[in-house]
Amino acid sequence: MDDPKIMNIMNGMKTLEDHSQLINDVKDESPMQMFYKDKGVFLTGGTGFFGKIIIEKLLRVTEVGQIYLLIRTKKGKDAFARIEDLFNDPVFDKMKQVNPKYRCQITIINGDCSLPGMGISPDERETILENVNIVLHSAATVRFDEKLKMAIAINVHGTKEIIKLAKEVVNLKALVHVSTAFAHCNMRHIQEKFYSGTMTGENAFKLSECLDEHTLNTLTPTIIQGYPNTYTFTKVLAENVVQQTAQNLPVTIFRPGIVITTYREPVTGWIDNMYGPCGVIVGIGSGVLRVFTGDMDNKAHIVPVDMCVNALLASAWDIARNKYETPPIYNYVPDAENMVSWRRYMEDGFEYGCDIPMRKSIWYPRFTIVPHMWQYHILCFFYHTLPALIMDFIMVIIGKKPRMMKIYRKIHKLSNVLKYFSSNEFRFDNDNVRSLSEKLDERDKRLFAFDMRDLDWTNLFRVSLYGLRLYVVKDDPSNIPESIKRYERLKVLHYTTLAVFYSLVAWALYGLIKLIFL
Repeated sequence: MDDPKIMNIMNGMKTLEDHSQLINDVKDESPMQMFYKDKGVFLTGGTGFFGKIIIEKLLRVTEVGQIYLLIRTKKGKDAFARIEDLFNDPVFDKMKQVNPKYRCQITIINGDCSLPGMGISPDERETILENVNIVLHSAATVRFDEKLKMAIAINVHGTKEIIKLAKEVVNLKALVHVSTAFAHCNMRHIQEKFYSGTMTGENAFKLSECLDEHTLNTLTPTIIQGYPNTYTFTKVLAENVVQQTAQNLPVTIFRPGIVITTYREPVTGWIDNMYGPCGVIVGIGSGVLRVFTGDMDNKAHIVPVDMCVNALLASAWDIARNKYETPPIYNYVPDAENMVSWRRYMEDGFEYGCDIPMRKSIWYPRFTIVPHMWQYHILCFFYHTLPALIMDFIMVIIGKKPRMMKIYRKIHKLSNVLKYFSSNEFRFDNDNVRSLSEKLDERDKRLFAFDMRDLDWTNLFRVSLYGLRLYVVKDDPSNIPESIKRYERLKVLHYTTLAVFYSLVAWALYGLIKLIFL
């Protein structure tokens, strides 16, 4: 792989990994390391994208006493089977080298945030109450189209149950509730403070208990009016629950922006899903997504997951040391001094994606951004729907199952979700985040770096593309040269097809004109 473009990406990753290696060079324990040493941490959402990085960071960088993981049975797998799958993820490889006895620091708690008492047995609850010092509540349903009853059960009732548990913990030092920077997206300037919603969390829960699911689904558009989806609406309700019921606890609210791949650690570019903007980049690189709508000059409030987790862990450390009149809230988003637009994210992603193309792409990647919905619908028909119908027709003819229209329905659903956030301009205050960063000493600034002013966007975009290709698409780096050759062949095929198509159109127009005027 001697291509200079590929070497640039590799060099960027090497630079970031070298920075990550500096963590191992910190000899003396830092204040944050001392804080987490021998502590009991109760974590919800530990099997998710965000939770994995929290677990990995604590086990690799701190001498945390015990992590109590709330895990529910899912898709026929119980908590113990799921924990095996969890630690098989390559994101834990470096941690296993540093801390080979990590399993001694993990205690599984069977439960589910949507159930009364989170479904935790009395014995396990007693274990938590006696041994936990820090509660990190990151569990949530992040599906934007989740049914309102389920979204309330997990995001609102789950928060209520967490606070109830935290109040009984014998030696509680910190409680961190993970919200989202876009909880109050019905506003365009979002400060680090509580906001009043159209309904309290308690009343929303009572409403969901009183109404059957069908009735609640029918009323959902009216209930969530002003919010784009049930996710953001129930996150507002959850913050209200914290405000109303957790004031006497050492509690903080952490609002991350749109979370994407890791930047530096434990490995660059890691991700385990195709949610949000990362899904768009994969769609473009695979040649499937060819048109998108939105105001591309708006700011992209995206944040790398490793820096995000560092800030979250710092917020717990800070709330344990200081008392505040009201719970501090942190809008963890790109700093005003170092921001990028959606246009740059899309265009850089496309550019770097062409340097390391996907071996499994179905066509030559081309991408068009339009500002108006009428343009989007027209282009979607010609660039997405029509080719999908043709390909599915061919699949039926050769006796295979058609799937392209199904894929495009999912793509259009993703595009509609992101359209709201790319079409509207949001401004966030982040003074609390800046202040938190200044409280860290030099060792913690290296161990738990989260200052978004120091972020190199070019490197982040490059390693993100590489990571998406490796961890999500499962394309081995060794096949990049072969993929580049395939990319060039698809390019020739693409432009040949266009030439033939436009020639046919010109021939048809010429025939039509000749028929009318001659």
